[in-house]
Amino acid sequence: MLNRYLPLFFVSFIIGTFFIPKIIRLAIKYDAVDKPTHRKVHRKIIPLWGGVAIYLSFFLTIGIYFLFSTYFRDSLFINSFFLGKKLLGLFLGSTFLLLVGIIDDKWGLPPKIKLLGQIIAVIIILLFDVRILGVTFPFVNKYISLPYFISVFVTLIWVVTIINSINFIDGLDGLAGGIAFISCISFFIIAFFKPPLSGFLFANKVSYFISVISIILGGGLLAFLRFNFMPAKIFMGDCGSQFLGLMLASLSIIGSFKGITAITLFTPVLILSIPIFDIVFAVYRRIKKHAPISKADKSHIHHRLLAIGLTPKQAVIILYIISIIFSSIAVILS
Repeated sequence: MLNRYLPLFFVSFIIGTFFIPKIIRLAIKYDAVDKPTHRKVHRKIIPLWGGVAIYLSFFLTIGIYFLFSTYFRDSLFINSFFLGKKLLGLFLGSTFLLLVGIIDDKWGLPPKIKLLGQIIAVIIILLFDVRILGVTFPFVNKYISLPYFISVFVTLIWVVTIINSINFIDGLDGLAGGIAFISCISFFIIAFFKPPLSGFLFANKVSYFISVISIILGGGLLAFLRFNFMPAKIFMGDCGSQFLGLMLASLSIIGSFKGITAITLFTPVLILSIPIFDIVFAVYRRIKKHAPISKADKSHIHHRLLAIGLTPKQAVIILYIISIIFSSIAVILS
């Protein structure tokens, strides 16, 4: 069965590796670069737009797989185009958010405009029924459906939180990309190895869909990390962190569909524990100081590790290890 997924991983990896050098040259040409400041660790100009390469590797691989795999096409059209509709929503929502990020990386956008862009992207995926329909509680396997408006509200909060959590933690070479890669592999392992509770065909198709999405995204991320791990030759930029946040949040939403139970209430929280922890305390810290929530500071978790004397590489590796530990717990609990 793994033979079905490994080629997808490597195709995405190869496409990402092909595009990243071209994106580097394009970002430099159009001056979409990250310049050193007092709160940043890097000391030279680094091109942005790495997220474009991750986006291209993901959707081009999806397109290739769609053309050559009858099983994948059939999975998308099962149950009145249930999964196909969600994939189309992810494409449209993430494309819009990627464009917002590209503009932000080049010219800079006010925080309120960025937030508006994120909300619009969530509205787009909501229109294609990517939303939290209910919650499955672990251990007791009890599923509680949410009323429509609560479902929409909870989905909006969840997706915007994950988008910004990935953005907040993107402060050291390889950190956000590595955490996202670990998350993708964790989602894949759970979806691949955890059989649906109900055992019916549709639930299996959803688990298969999650496996495909997560392994393809993981391949593109590994290609990006080749150029982003210290010393970084490119950053993912806001276009990348927002794209990844939307995709990871959506993976957890689709995976929580009733009857799957692979991804329960606490599973995505554990897998994404580091960025979630970071954004929760960043918001708390700024509210306590009566500072705008969007105001940047040097008190994120990676900044604190640097402050106690760790090198950037040591800080990243420690956060990788913590992420792997919590993701492993999520896999075990699932």
